[in-house]
Amino acid sequence: MRRIFKRMTALAALTALVLCAGCGASDPAAEARTGERETLGLLMAREDPFLTELKEQIQAEAAARGYDVRAYNAGNDPEAQLRQVHQALADGVETLLVNLAEGEDAEKIAGIVGDAGVVLINRAPETAILNDRMVFVGMDEAGAGALQGRVLADYFWETDHGTDLRYLLFQGVPDQENTDARSAGALQSLLDDGFFPVAAADYQVCGFDRQRAADAMTDLLAQGVTYDCVICGNDEMAIGVIGALKAAGRDPGAVPIVSVDHTEAGANALEAGELYMTVDQNAGLQAKAAVAAAVNLDQGRPFDSGLADLLGETYTDPDQPYTLRVPVEAVRK
Repeated sequence: MRRIFKRMTALAALTALVLCAGCGASDPAAEARTGERETLGLLMAREDPFLTELKEQIQAEAAARGYDVRAYNAGNDPEAQLRQVHQALADGVETLLVNLAEGEDAEKIAGIVGDAGVVLINRAPETAILNDRMVFVGMDEAGAGALQGRVLADYFWETDHGTDLRYLLFQGVPDQENTDARSAGALQSLLDDGFFPVAAADYQVCGFDRQRAADAMTDLLAQGVTYDCVICGNDEMAIGVIGALKAAGRDPGAVPIVSVDHTEAGANALEAGELYMTVDQNAGLQAKAAVAAAVNLDQGRPFDSGLADLLGETYTDPDQPYTLRVPVEAVRK
């Protein structure tokens, strides 16, 4: 219905222009409206190196498809993000790309947007709220964790460490589908390779933040916690861990530290031998898939129309048919 309304509106505007063509005067506002581009709303939870890259890639991909992007930054405040959803709709934006703020509930957004199209990006919703108007595009979280586990398993087999492993785990947020899938994937991969991983300390929940991870690692070192490896949910937390180790006079490369994102800082830490590996979650392909899905929804097509051609293979969960996962790749020095 919304598409029909748009076509009727465009037809009415064209008719008005034709009727006025012989009156010797033009309506600049009407002429401007005929050249208006469609607009997508982009609601980011916050700015960090990876999300900033993802935002820039989305803006570039949207521009290539003839769309403008109206961007909002919630500062990782879920209430602010809900207000921004209201604002985007009030601004006339009919299709939104939303990177959920920490603690945000997709059900609340679903209750606001009505029939607007929504593409949740990078951070999966906590509830089974997805449908043909609210879809999710993100990386293969479990696959990212599995890559971390396999690289660690190779390291420990090669160094004849033994099968008992004490690990430290730095998570962004607790009890969230993507975070848990990433962590579980790493541990399950170690188990599958014949190791027995045991947590050396409570999981460190650091909000994907570098300084919080540095502070947590400093506390663990002060407590004398011993460990064989460090598993981090993103490069920023890994860089924080590395900074804490260096401040304490320890060699970050003495035990393997693995991460996710492959940001510039992560790549530099790899090159320096301070980070053992990271996972490239492919911001460019996430952006292409997310914008393609948003444009499909905006134009009244199924969200995954043409995505097989874009990705070559779609990564879908049979229990969540409105989910598209982009493949990941392990990166080492």
